[in-house]
Amino acid sequence: MTTEEKLDRVAANLERLAGIVDPLAGTVVAHDNRIGALLTLAEKHDKAIANLEKQWQAYIATLPRQ
Repeated sequence: MTTEEKLDRVAANLERLAGIVDPLAGTVVAHDNRIGALLTLAEKHDKAIANLEKQWQAYIATLPRQ
């Protein structure tokens, strides 16, 4: 195999690899965006839970003691 044939083979392999990597990069970005959205949702959930805890504590404080 000549050097030129080897270079052509390497170039072809690089083109195929680029064809695989480019869509993968988009998938990684989409995945990161989903993780970001889930983290935002988790923060809202934590705040809602904390708010419910405060509301229950306030309600329990209004009950007559026995």
